[in-house]
Amino acid sequence: MMQEETMDTPNTPIRFLDLIGLDNEQLKDFTIRLNGNKPAWFDVLDAYYSSHDELMEWVFIKQWPGQQVKGAFKKKKVLQFIQLHQEDRTKWLFIGAFEVLGEYQKEDGTVAYDYREIPQYAPLDARAVVYYKKSKGPTQLMNDMGNDKLRNRFLETMTLDHLSQSPISSLPFPGFENVRLTHRQLVAAVRNDTWKTALGNVQAVYLQTDRRTGWHYVGSAYSHKGAEQGLLSRWSEYAYGDHSGGNKRLKELGAKYIVDNFQYSILEIFDMRALPKDIINREHWWMDTLSSVYHSEDEHPHGYNSVAERNSDNPVE
Repeated sequence: MMQEETMDTPNTPIRFLDLIGLDNEQLKDFTIRLNGNKPAWFDVLDAYYSSHDELMEWVFIKQWPGQQVKGAFKKKKVLQFIQLHQEDRTKWLFIGAFEVLGEYQKEDGTVAYDYREIPQYAPLDARAVVYYKKSKGPTQLMNDMGNDKLRNRFLETMTLDHLSQSPISSLPFPGFENVRLTHRQLVAAVRNDTWKTALGNVQAVYLQTDRRTGWHYVGSAYSHKGAEQGLLSRWSEYAYGDHSGGNKRLKELGAKYIVDNFQYSILEIFDMRALPKDIINREHWWMDTLSSVYHSEDEHPHGYNSVAERNSDNPVE
């Protein structure tokens, strides 16, 4: 596979279905499903990282309780895509090719498909972004490739927009002020060259938000005693292990809870020459501003920072 973060499409567009090795005859065995972003109850792209299993279950729904069948797969294989940007209905993120194994009914009456991924296409999951301008109809669209006219349309006009180094780089680095990552996105970010370069060249005050409760944790990342990787080093600690970074209350939540519910953003950045004491002062300011310090006497506490963290002026050894 390619090592560069992205591959610019040359003057002659690369037809995506040719790229993955599906010719006209092979494609007849597939349905192509385009899943729009966003339904009223969740953001599809965010769900790919933060609630992957639930998202995949959603894209394999055949029929909702009490509704007509709108998502029937007429073929035994399916290519799944999700809309990359809510405002742009021409860019689609490839999330895999699957065999349809059968269907089952849930207790609430929802009918869904059993499936398994086709391994040969997995290396492009969440890395290949394609251009395809869909015809009129619902944003979420089922496309039966047994239809000659429709199949030829996809073969000719679904083209590769770019191929990213890793799933997170399908979304280019947005600038420090626009970083907002789920935990799964965070793990991908600290492995990606572009994000590593950006995060490794700044010190920062950052924010962790528990999306289930609204509670906050304010932290700081600074170079101390020769450390040179700033925010990258600190966020790498959250990506692995128990994801707590050593904080007692985060540790008590458990790793799975953090993976499913936590979001990471940046409040302030500093160059690598800034002094740790200055960054710590700003960290404390943000703790007070966001009320992120847990006080047991508060009627409605909503912070994961400890009083000791707020009162300490010493850089972490």
